[in-house]
Order: sequence, then C-alpha cells, then structure tokens
Amino acid sequence: MTTTRILVADDEKDILVSCRKLFEFVGYEVATAMDGSEALKLLKASRFDLMFVDLKMPGLSGLETLSLARALDPTLIAVMFTAYATLDTAVEAVKRGAFDYLAKPFTAEQLKLVAERALEHKQLVEENLNLKEQLSANLGFEKILGTSDAMRKMFTTLQKVMRSDANILLQGETGTGKELVARTIHAHSFRREQPFIAVDCAALPENLLESELFGHEKGAFTGADKSRSGLLEVAHTGTLFLDEVGELTYVLQAKLLRTLQEREFRRLGSDRIISINIRVIAATSRDLRAEIANKAFREELYYRLNVVNLQLPSLKERKEDIALLANHFLRSFSQQYHRLTDSISPEVIDLFLAYHWPGNVRELQNVIQYAVLLTDNSSIGIPDLPDFLKSQFKHRVSFQSMRERQAEIVAKPFLIELLKRHSGNIARAAEEAKMTRKMVYRMAKKFDIDLEQFRQ
Repeated sequence: MTTTRILVADDEKDILVSCRKLFEFVGYEVATAMDGSEALKLLKASRFDLMFVDLKMPGLSGLETLSLARALDPTLIAVMFTAYATLDTAVEAVKRGAFDYLAKPFTAEQLKLVAERALEHKQLVEENLNLKEQLSANLGFEKILGTSDAMRKMFTTLQKVMRSDANILLQGETGTGKELVARTIHAHSFRREQPFIAVDCAALPENLLESELFGHEKGAFTGADKSRSGLLEVAHTGTLFLDEVGELTYVLQAKLLRTLQEREFRRLGSDRIISINIRVIAATSRDLRAEIANKAFREELYYRLNVVNLQLPSLKERKEDIALLANHFLRSFSQQYHRLTDSISPEVIDLFLAYHWPGNVRELQNVIQYAVLLTDNSSIGIPDLPDFLKSQFKHRVSFQSMRERQAEIVAKPFLIELLKRHSGNIARAAEEAKMTRKMVYRMAKKFDIDLEQFRQ
C-alpha cells in the first residue's frame, strides 16, 4: 500500500513542527512549506493526498494558494487553517474547493480528526471514480464525456433509445464522436453480446464497397478467387454501423434500401437468398434533407434509417466541456506514452475556449497528443502547442493589447478631467461618472494617475 502524503503550508514554524511530529507519529509522510509559492513548487514536483494551508501568509494568501493547488491537482483534498474563523472565510474557502477549515489555536486531537475525515472523504471519492471506470469499461456510456446542456440533452435521448431496436441516424460535424456514440448504443442494447460491424462508406470506391457489404462468390468478378461473406452477413443478430452513409452512390443506396426492407440479400454472383436480422446505426456529417432535394440521396432510405434522429453537438456548442475533455486526453496520453505531464496551463485553457475547433473533439484530442509527445515540462504551455494555435495566441494577445491601449486613450483623459473638476474629491467624481469609488481608485491605479496632485 502507498503511504499517505500530507503537505502543510504555514508561515509559523511552530505549527509546521507540531504538524510534522503528529502526522509522522500516525504514519503519514509529511512535507512542509513556509509560504504558498513553496507549497505550489512541492505540488508540481510530487503527489499529495491532503494539504493543510494557512489563510494568512506572506506573498500568496491561503485562498490563492488553494485555488492554484486545486488547478494543479483537482483530486487534492485541502483544509484551511485560520485564526480568523468567520463565516465569510469558511464559505469562501469551501467555494475555492476546501474540504473543511480549522480554527487556530487547535489541539492535536482536532488536527488528527480533521485529517482522518478528509482522508476518508478522499477514499470515498476515489472509490466512486473507480466504480465509474469499471462501468465505463463494461458498457462504454461514461466514455462519452460532457456536462454541458447540449450533452445532457443528448444523454437523455440516448437513455430512451439505446435499449430499443430502432434504427438510428447520428448527425454531426466531422470529429464529434459519432462512432463512439454508436458503439455506446450497441453496448447498452440487447444485441451487445453480438457483433458490432463498422463500415466507412467514404473509404472505398463503389465496386469494392458493394463487395464488402454484400460479399461475393468465387468468380463473381476479376480477382474473386474465393467466396467471401459480406459485412451484412457478419453483422447478423448484431449492429451494423454505416459511417458517412451520405457518401453511398445512388445505386448502392437502392440496393441497401431493398436489403433493409426485405431483411435479405444475395452475394455478388449468387442466386442464394441470405436472411439477416440486424440493427442499423447510420452516421453522416452531411445535411441529408438537402441531399434529398438535390436528388443525391434517396428519400425512402432516409426514412428507413432515420427512425430516431440524434444530433451530436459540435465542440463550439459545448465549450463548457473543453477543459474536461482536454484533461481526460492529457491523462490518457501521459499514461500511454509514460510521460510526467499532468496539467494544462490556464493560458492554454483560455486559448482552447477562444478557438473555434473546426475538427471538434478529434482535433482537440490530436492537439493534446501532440503537446504531450513534445513537451519537456510537467504542464502544457503555449510553446508546446502546434504552430496554428500558437499564432492564434499571438493574434489574441495583440488584440487584447490594442483594446487596452484604446481604453487608455479614451478613459485616461476623461478621468483626469473629472478629477480636476472635483479637485480630487473621489466621492463627487464617482457620483458624477455614476461609478463606485472603488472603480475610480482602480482606474487611477491602472493609468498611473497620482490622486494627490488634484487635491493640491
């Protein structure tokens, strides 16, 4: 079993010594830090199960340290020390992710009890996560990540239809995870013990795709030196996934339609009828209604496939999920490539939120894979990203700088004139400008305006 590791950050040396003695006596491994910056360095270098942090410290405050620590490791359990045990500080600490707070002065027994409760909570959280991972491995539903409104709506529909036997049409942009959703539906259906056969309708020319789907007899065409079962046959009693079904030729659409209607077909070069029992899940990034209007897709086939329609949201429609997905891919690739990269910098997350992601989840996955492979740091930063994203960051920074310069050009002269008019009286200046006094002070500080010069 691994030893429980505790980090204590406090600017009082006596507190650090007392905590170390108590926790080491119990059997925990302990590290100490005199301020928030030192604590964050230790967190970046190693894993800890529990952190105690003082509210008032030189440099970074306890709340700031807590926020940055939780950004580095969202699973870290933290307890706040405070000599200022007010309701406000307790609420703010919990908002920032603290498990509990402990008022100074405290006894050894109080410290020990809080640590035990915090570690029990961590164990429960980890057990729930392990259970979720087991469910994910068995059924696959939890592999579709997302907490946004768009994803919740999709999950609701999924829960209603995946245990039915109805054909389903998945529509969404390239890279939105249509095959993952199809596999999840199959994994929850009563056909889950039977085959799941995926066919990429865009990957093969018409003659080869027809042979792949329907199979052929020996001698059916040049090169057919032996009989071969088609994927329709292989999928019997299971699920057939037709990816990019909109790419099928009009002739193949007709043949597929007849197969789905009659639940039977013939191999190429054969007169023998083969009966099948399959469920079809089709996917497309095209607007099939527009294709029907342009006589490029058969209306009858559309209605045969579109018993249930499921729209997969693009990544730009579910931006709340970007950080969740990015960190999931980070953990996955770090483990796969045996890398120590364990976090993504706030600047990178901000850039991800501003980017439009034309390749959707697949593009985000590729970006994280690239960064994990190339970075030498424990955290992915802007320099670790592909060039096209680094250029986006430069443009964004330039635009932000331009806005700040424009604000200074307009707002600074206005504030100076306002302060002159009221001889530096902040209350009267704020009242005329319909601002708070705090805002006036903040603007003066931002534009480096000396308030005393107006009062003289």
